Amino acid sequence: MDIGTHIAASGAIANQRQLEHVTHNLANVSTPGFKKAMAQMEAAPFSLPRSGWTGSDPLAFVRIMPPVSHSGQGSVEPTGRELDVAIEGEGYFQALTPQGVRSLRDGRFRLAPDGTIVTREGHPVLGDQGGQIRVDPRKKVEVARNGEVQSGEAKAGRLRIVDATGNPMQQEHYQIAQGHLELSNVNAIEEMVRMTQLLRSHDSYMRLIKGFDDLESKVIQEMGKV
Repeated sequence: MDIGTHIAASGAIANQRQLEHVTHNLANVSTPGFKKAMAQMEAAPFSLPRSGWTGSDPLAFVRIMPPVSHSGQGSVEPTGRELDVAIEGEGYFQALTPQGVRSLRDGRFRLAPDGTIVTREGHPVLGDQGGQIRVDPRKKVEVARNGEVQSGEAKAGRLRIVDATGNPMQQEHYQIAQGHLELSNVNAIEEMVRMTQLLRSHDSYMRLIKGFDDLESKVIQEMGKV
């Protein structure tokens, strides 16, 4: 396999990785609080000693970098459910899971039998003091714009809101909307267009690889005649 085939193959692999992210985004277009995943690529230039390359651009493979999440706000829609809460602005909720503390934007909370506020999966939602928030299941729960939780007339705690590194955030950077959910920030139409573009690119890479392979076979055949 010559260097041209290797370069084209690296592009095809990177293209496939981007397609995986697009597919993942589309699968979560209806997941509250989901943030679009984006692939990162960069050129990895190299040189071929005594190659005679005279092109204006350096030869380069495609280097795949760790993906990033698009932090843009998804639309916030009313649900009317008492324990649906959305963050307007920056920040993340935190919950205690078997794997440790996890940050999330999905505010589909509910009450455990003992009155503990938990995530949809049943993980306790953390308060700003690091502990769990427990309310009286028989009383109305109110969540203020600053995240304070009240059960009837009693204060039950305050939701812990942190930044991307897990540090507590100042309240001026966010507000809490009770009875609302933040939707996914994935634009389904944009992702479908992107998928079509990537599929076309994949076909182009495959044709390019086949062209290099055919050229190599032809060279070998001609050399065999000498």
